[in-house]
This record gives sequence, structure tokens and C-alpha cells, in this order.
Amino acid sequence: MKLAHWLLAGVLASTTVYAQDVSAQNIELRYSSLFGKLKQNVKEGHDDVRIALFLLDQKTGEVCRIHHGSMRKEKHYEELVIPDNQELRVPIDNNLRQANPDVTFVIDDGITCDMSMQVIANNTFETQISQADIAALTPQMDQLLADLGGMFSSWFMPEVGGVVVHFDQDTVEALQTSKGNTIAVNQHKAVIKLAELSEGEVVSLPVPAVKVTPWIPKSN
Repeated sequence: MKLAHWLLAGVLASTTVYAQDVSAQNIELRYSSLFGKLKQNVKEGHDDVRIALFLLDQKTGEVCRIHHGSMRKEKHYEELVIPDNQELRVPIDNNLRQANPDVTFVIDDGITCDMSMQVIANNTFETQISQADIAALTPQMDQLLADLGGMFSSWFMPEVGGVVVHFDQDTVEALQTSKGNTIAVNQHKAVIKLAELSEGEVVSLPVPAVKVTPWIPKSN
């Protein structure tokens, strides 16, 4: 059972024209469908991590760029803030759930994107991530994954053993730690295993991380 990365097919797309005749398409969703996935974020016990939604290109696996986001219900209209990591962010509110507005995200035309639900760290790690940071994140990631999977998920899923640090630049080849160790970066990602760091060890980041997600050891 893999809960850190679900692909949810079936988002509706329609072609449109966005800003200066650039061909684009609308991804149409209902607020209630997003609320159902994000409501775990308001629960206690994992203050440093959250559920995040992304659109991933079906062919490349890369995050789809979002040009614009909005919510509409009859005469009510609200713009959505799109962060640099292209996360699908909406406010979590019971009144909005009852109103159930239409949610629209505008992406490039000619691509097919699936929705991905991931557990990520709330903190934006820009210059470093420490052993203490990872030791604090991993049990909270475990808790959030257990909440998502239900009471029996812990029977089948190994505990989170570290983090994956994601970058958006090809220039990052390796990370260096304060103890002189090297951590490889492959396809914009570095796996940092908690068991391989000593107390007080710090991993330097040459560029800011786009996001930090759980690393789960493969079960035997």
C-alpha cells in the first residue's frame, strides 16, 4: 500500500485561451473533492507536515505548471494563490464544503495531467536540513500516513526512514554534510536516510528545496 503518492485519474479538462493567446486548458474540479483529501491537514499531531495536491504530467512525471487558479459559485468568485512549487492550494473551510464551488486550474494545453496526493514538510528548507529536522519530521509523516490509510495501514507499511529532498534545477549533483559525507542527487531528488546521519549532522543545500517528502524503505 503506497500512500505517499497516489495518482488520481479522472480530472476534467477543457481547452481555452489564456492570456495573450497562449493555448491552455482548464482543469475543472469540485471543492468537495479537494476538501475530502485536504481535511487531514487541520488535525493535530502533525503540525510540521501536510497533505499537498499536485498535477503531474502523465508522460514525464514532472509537476504541471499552473498559470491560474480560481473558485466560483454563482456570483461569488475568488482567485487562488499558486505557490512556486505549483501546489493546488485551497482554503479548508466547512462553509465552502457546503457551498461546494467549482474550482478551476489553468495549465498548458496538449498535455495530460493526473492529480497526485503527497505528504510534504511545511517548512521551506532553503540552505540546509539537519538530522534534528528529519528526526522531528519522520514520526509526523508516519502519523499523517496512518491517518490517511486507516487503522490497519501500520500493519503493512514500514515506518518513514528519512526524507526525499526535491529540487527544480539540474545543476545539483550532490549534497555535502557537516561530517564530510556526500549524498547523491538523482533526477532532481536526494534521499536522506535518518539512520545514516549522526546527531547534530547538517546537510547543506546548494539551492532551496522545492519540497521535502517521506522516504519509506522498501519492504522485504
